[in-house]
Amino acid sequence: MKRIAIVVPRCHESLTGGAEAHAWQYATLLAGDYAVDVLTTTASDYVSWANDLREGVERRDGVAIRRFRVARERGLYFHDLHRRLLAHVEANGGRVDWPEALQEEFVRAQGPVCPGLIEHLDRHGDDYAAVIFLTYLYPTTYDGTRALRHRRWGLVPTLHDEPPAYFGVYAQMARRVPRILWNTAAERRLGRRLWGIDAGNLVAMTVATDAVAPARESTPYLLYCGRIDTHKGCAMLIEAFENYQRAQPSNLRLLLTGADKLGVRESEHVRYLGFVSEERKLALMAGALVFVHPSPYESLSIVALEAMAQGTPIVVNGECEILADHVAASGSGFVFRGEAELHAAIDAVRALDTAAREDQARAARAYVTGNYSREQVRARLIAEIEALAAN
Repeated sequence: MKRIAIVVPRCHESLTGGAEAHAWQYATLLAGDYAVDVLTTTASDYVSWANDLREGVERRDGVAIRRFRVARERGLYFHDLHRRLLAHVEANGGRVDWPEALQEEFVRAQGPVCPGLIEHLDRHGDDYAAVIFLTYLYPTTYDGTRALRHRRWGLVPTLHDEPPAYFGVYAQMARRVPRILWNTAAERRLGRRLWGIDAGNLVAMTVATDAVAPARESTPYLLYCGRIDTHKGCAMLIEAFENYQRAQPSNLRLLLTGADKLGVRESEHVRYLGFVSEERKLALMAGALVFVHPSPYESLSIVALEAMAQGTPIVVNGECEILADHVAASGSGFVFRGEAELHAAIDAVRALDTAAREDQARAARAYVTGNYSREQVRARLIAEIEALAAN
């Protein structure tokens, strides 16, 4: 049986979204056909990179999770560098012309710096028929790809239009990737625009498509699921919804689930439900008036696709080309840019009659089942692994 590795900064059963969920899904999709190692760190918190998990090997669902210690936690120095980067981008009209050494300083200051993981790839990289790295942003990928002496590795960039993505060092890394596994056509277009590359195939992720019984809440509600922080647009969403209620009071509520990095202040109109089970999350999606995704930075957004699979209209931030593409390609949902358009989108969803809502539901479900089924994604992923193993 061929042995493969999937490299990701964090891996733990409590991490239910983002690159962590992406890596784990790929690991479990492949585990029946390959011996799979997930190479990761002993950190579960991306803000601090504190070593809060046990070093060594854990086996779960037929996958070996090999954790290595992080050399240092993320400190104030990184936050200062990040502020400098944002100021630089604003002053230069979106361009980043930092020296290469300073770009690499940023990459490693953000962490996680994990010497044991890199040493493992250096010593044992040849043992793997293929190695997949997620995501482009972190030293586990930037330094890990350099540790390999073969060309049997691929990158799942999960690329966003964000300031670090403009670094030349990332473009250089991307140009030497043997195979790139994109999530969406829009993400690939972004790679062409930022990194000057026009290669790689769409693989994406699988999405739960079984219809579930809708949750029964006492009032109609908007729903957001995922990491709750400013980077995801959640502060804007909460403020905009409070303003919506002030302008036209109603019994409509905004419900949020997931990791609260923002410090949600609950009110008459806003409720934070904390972490919920997968079953509860899908039921909430099925019962929602609309699923709102305010993030300007996504490379796929499983939660938006899960809501679509439940036949629930989505309202997404048009600043994120990937999310806007889901709406355009499916013919279902609404796109907003700014608070006024968000309010108008909420009004549009509320105005849907039964027939129009059923049309939206059919279109949304057809889009998801036609592109993100388990069989489709697994076949695309195995094709990439076999192509790498043949290098």
